[in-house]
Amino acid sequence: MFKRMHLLSLPAIALLTACSSNSPTEETTAVGSIPSWILNPQIEDGIAVSECVLWSGNMSIDKQQAIANARTALAQRIETKVTALDKTYRDKVEVASGVESGSTFSSVSKQVTNQTLVGTTPTKVDIVNIAGKDNLCVQVAIGQQATKSVFDELINAAKRPMNAEQKDVLYQEFKAQRAEQQLDFELDKLKN
Repeated sequence: MFKRMHLLSLPAIALLTACSSNSPTEETTAVGSIPSWILNPQIEDGIAVSECVLWSGNMSIDKQQAIANARTALAQRIETKVTALDKTYRDKVEVASGVESGSTFSSVSKQVTNQTLVGTTPTKVDIVNIAGKDNLCVQVAIGQQATKSVFDELINAAKRPMNAEQKDVLYQEFKAQRAEQQLDFELDKLKN
């Protein structure tokens, strides 16, 4: 009897081990369980986006399409951060020191963004069932170094005069939640 109990408990232990916290967290939505890296992509001190395409069975084509969509979304996110940067510069730097000459950050952002996105590779790739259909999903991100590099290139290309403290304030704002909220607002406007 004792041996039998031990043998019966082995599958339960195996099941519990398989369901341990090593798997990525998932959120339950109206269309099923979706990994959190898809619903809320994040990377420490960087910018991340996730995109999914319907699985056609051709990994190469689906992956290329998902990566292209993710790079476009990443570019839009950077552009929104740059728009917020222009506003912050006007509000915090120009007002304090008087109007200065130079380009807006928005006017130089497309070139800097395109240079940054060349060669970005996915940080995660998976086939996920969403609403009963398989999707190939990717997460593309730029990390802290690339984010700082984008900011520095924007500052240099715009040729806006500022001291180190002003530059630090702008960088913090560039990374801040307010830019994320403005992105969501801008994306909602595009959808409607």
